[in-house]
Amino acid sequence: MGQKKKRRLSPKRQWEQDLINDYADYRWHELLDPLYEQFQQWKAGRLEHWDLAQAIHEYYKENRERYKFFGQKRETLALWIQWDRPWFETWVAEHPPPPGVELCPPPFDWGEKDA
Repeated sequence: MGQKKKRRLSPKRQWEQDLINDYADYRWHELLDPLYEQFQQWKAGRLEHWDLAQAIHEYYKENRERYKFFGQKRETLALWIQWDRPWFETWVAEHPPPPGVELCPPPFDWGEKDA
């Protein structure tokens, strides 16, 4: 049987996919690294079973939210990610968008005053 030929992504789509992949990695580490540490503490006898069970329960609730967030359409997700300004500004400095991609403006800060 013949193999399916892999389509090459457009520069815009590739940039969006890279953005989503890197942000997902960041957010999953943010959620899973503390849980991993708690497992290590439990394994070493420094954390009770019930405390670990509670941590798993809390993780589960957050995990569902992450799945909902990352289950959105790629274009929508790329816009939402841009609103996480501290993360996005660092990322986009190293990954400039290709020509034709318009970045989402920063959210309006109601606390700013014109000089």
